[in-house]
Formats: sequence, structure tokens, C-alpha cells
Amino acid sequence: MENIQIFIYSIIQGITEFLPVSSSAHLYFIQDIYGWEDNALLLAIGAHLGTFLAVIVFNRKLFINFKENHLLSLSLTASIPVILTGGIIELYGLNNFSSNLYIIAFACIVGGILLEMSDNKKTNKNKIVFKDSIVVGVFQILALIPGMSRSGTVITAMRFLGINRKLSITFSLLTGIPVLLAACVFGIYKIINLSNLNFIKLFFIIIISFFSAIITIHFFYKWIEKFSFRIFSIYRVLLGILILLYLI
Repeated sequence: MENIQIFIYSIIQGITEFLPVSSSAHLYFIQDIYGWEDNALLLAIGAHLGTFLAVIVFNRKLFINFKENHLLSLSLTASIPVILTGGIIELYGLNNFSSNLYIIAFACIVGGILLEMSDNKKTNKNKIVFKDSIVVGVFQILALIPGMSRSGTVITAMRFLGINRKLSITFSLLTGIPVLLAACVFGIYKIINLSNLNFIKLFFIIIISFFSAIITIHFFYKWIEKFSFRIFSIYRVLLGILILLYLI
């Protein structure tokens, strides 16, 4: 059963981390259904490491000329607000609501509606400027609400700003790098003193999350070449309704 838990958790994290559908909504929902409580920290750090490596590998060409890469510097700017706010929340233990399924359900629905509204923007700019990164950074703070989706908030902000869909996805991936790195560092700090850390399990979680994330990113780009984000908006609303029905 433990191996099944590891496989399902890793696959879900890899698939949902970069899609605008909220990985936390799926993971907390699944955990509640099956009553999974063990290995939570190990699963989280392994999954974050796997998806972090996936986005690094996928965008590896951008790091060749790091100092001259405009997108990378702007993505770092856009990540600072959510990292600082998230750090404050963790420091003062204000994250007790993170697994509240009611909050997650309503956040899924609201996030889905906002994504649909933003995706109807008629302008399709193919350039990001500094003020855009500030707006995205502030909007990304909403991702700290479980169920809102980090990638979803970034893509929604980008589409409200009139940025085209492909560039919105790219910027969402890039802003994920410092955020996932911060999550990995924090997770490693928490498990570093564990004497019973199972490195074999950690390795498999990383590998499964890595490959599922790489495949998902490729799919996402292919999908958006022909379609809009509407299917993800509909899915989020339906997921939120499903969670509410489950709670009744």
C-alpha cells in the first residue's frame, strides 16, 4: 500500500504542478479520501525536487546566457513576493488552513472562473516588461491559498495583462524555479535531522515526479498551440464542486 501511495502522490504532483489546476487541491483531496498521513514530509520534498529538476531540464537552454536572459531575471522578481509571504506564514505557523477542503474547493472554483475571464483577453503581447513581473508577483501571492494553484495564478495574471498563452506558460514555469527551490530547501531543512530517512523511497519519488512533470510540460505546450485554457477552467470548477459534494 505504501508503494502505491508513493506512486500516486508522485504522479499527481508531476502532472498537476505546472498545469493551472492546483497540485495541492488534488493531493489533499486524495490524502483525505484514503486517510494517508504517513510519509507526508518525504513525499512533499521528493515531489518538489522531482518537479524542480524537470523545469530546470526543460528550460536548460535559457540558463546558458543567464546574465543576458530577460525572462529569468523577471521571473525571479515575480517570485520574491510569494516566497517572502510564504516564509512569514511558515515562520509564524499561520498555515493551519492549508489542508482545509472547504477552502480548497472554493479556491478551485474561484480560480477556474478567474482563469476563464483572463483567457478571454483579446490582446496577445509577446513581451514582458518589469511592471508586468511586479503585477504577476503580487497576484502570485494568491497561490498561498490552497487550491488557487501557483501556475494558475501566474497564467491568469499574465492573460489579464494581455500576454499570449505560450509566453504565459513559459513565465509560469520559470517563476516555479525559485518557488520550488525555496520549497526544496525548506523541506530539506525539516528532514535533515531525521535518522530514519529512506533515501531509496526519496529517489523513486523524485524520478516519478520528474518524468511525469516533463511529459506534462510537453503536453501543455502542444495543447495550447491549438486550444485555450478553457478545459482547465471547467475542470477546476468541477473539481471544486466534487470536493464540496464529498464534504456533504
